[in-house]
Amino acid sequence: MIFSTLKFAVFMAVLFLVYWNIPHKYRWMLLLVANLYFYSCYDVRYLAVIFITMILSYFTALYIEDKSPDKKKRGLFIMGVVATMSFLFVFKYLDFAMYAVRKALSFISIPMEEHTLKLIMPIGISFYTFEMVGYMADVYRGRIKACRHFGKYALFVSFFPNVASGPIERAGNFIPQIDKEKTFDYEGVVYGSRLLLFGLLKKVIFADMMVKYVDAVFDHVPDMTGLCFIYATFLYTFQIYFDFSGYSDMAIGLAKMLGFDLMTNFKSPYLSSSIKEFWGRWHISLSTWFRDYVYIPLGGNRCSKLKRDRNLLITFLASGLWHGASFTFIFWGGIHGVCQIVENRIREALNKGKDPKEKKESRGFVRVILTLLTFVIVSYAWLFFRANSISEAIYATTHMFSDFNITSCLLRMKMSDMSVIKTTVAIVFIMIYDFFSLKKDLLKEIGKLALPIRWAIYAGAIVLVVAMASHSGSSQEFIYFKF
Repeated sequence: MIFSTLKFAVFMAVLFLVYWNIPHKYRWMLLLVANLYFYSCYDVRYLAVIFITMILSYFTALYIEDKSPDKKKRGLFIMGVVATMSFLFVFKYLDFAMYAVRKALSFISIPMEEHTLKLIMPIGISFYTFEMVGYMADVYRGRIKACRHFGKYALFVSFFPNVASGPIERAGNFIPQIDKEKTFDYEGVVYGSRLLLFGLLKKVIFADMMVKYVDAVFDHVPDMTGLCFIYATFLYTFQIYFDFSGYSDMAIGLAKMLGFDLMTNFKSPYLSSSIKEFWGRWHISLSTWFRDYVYIPLGGNRCSKLKRDRNLLITFLASGLWHGASFTFIFWGGIHGVCQIVENRIREALNKGKDPKEKKESRGFVRVILTLLTFVIVSYAWLFFRANSISEAIYATTHMFSDFNITSCLLRMKMSDMSVIKTTVAIVFIMIYDFFSLKKDLLKEIGKLALPIRWAIYAGAIVLVVAMASHSGSSQEFIYFKF
């Protein structure tokens, strides 16, 4: 059930009305039923996977908390993580693993019969699996107490706003909110509604507008040249941002309407002046998850520079693999890892011998140049993320500067002059919005406008969303549903 459909609008309207008109003690039950119904709308068979992994992680955390000494806890924790992650491996990575083994054996002339299971990957399995692993890790480390109420734990894992594509929530933040008695908060509901509407605008108006032009290039790579690759990569850079940040806005907004606070997932990422800063602003729930549960356990930066670089590279390669079972995603993660390692080395060389108090952030013209350079690197990396194979990504790279005929490019991409204008307006809009949102919450600022102006903005946005959805005839699936 996609957020931008009429079916979801009816579902949310009914849930909202019932939720705020029943006693607090029954609300968690209503939400759990709503979560399971929402998830079953994708495929009822997915419920078996999420339910089994819930049970595994729930009892693992209980046993970890009750056991001592630490050696037993460690063994239980490892077993629980392996058991929970095994479902993710089977559904998402098993075919890729067999393909990689077959390729490796072919290099030493050992034949292996091609075989794939072709299993349908359950929606959101990468997201809710990481929530469960993070929960077990936090219980193991003593950061939180294990949840004794299975129903409320199941509510945390299956919460419908973020179960399909995040944010990857932490149990220590979410579970206490279930028991906290909530009264209807008009301002919170209004703000959540604005986030929901803004997310719909990003997805339906902007992301879905760009997808056909991007697909026209990346689905027909051998037929494209030069400027097509540059422009399609540039458009995809914003398509994935509109698509994923739009989903995150909607998820956070929907949760807010029900009295829950989910973590922020984006903070103007394309205004970052370094790769490190970019990952502090892009998909924040995932980047902090890898920091806390992969990078730091590996040793983080509390070791030699060489080992720190190793830890960074492993973390980014793992992040790439998390996104998809393909060498393109691993390569994409590797690009970010190598760039951050290089950044660290350059920064250390420039600051060598300086007093830490004298170190300042780049400002003015230097920051603009660094921001543009970071944007180019991030955009180029997205080419590997979107490409269907490494060979196609390399082809696009080697042919990127072979032809700069604008008319030919637009014809190949099936773009009209109006299409160029509309996509440009969308990009300029989001960059201006992101720039000013660094200092002020612009959605809150809308609440300070005169009532007629506010409602004119709401009405205009709703009309645009409905008109675009009606015109397209179907809703495009969110990009991160694949992960």
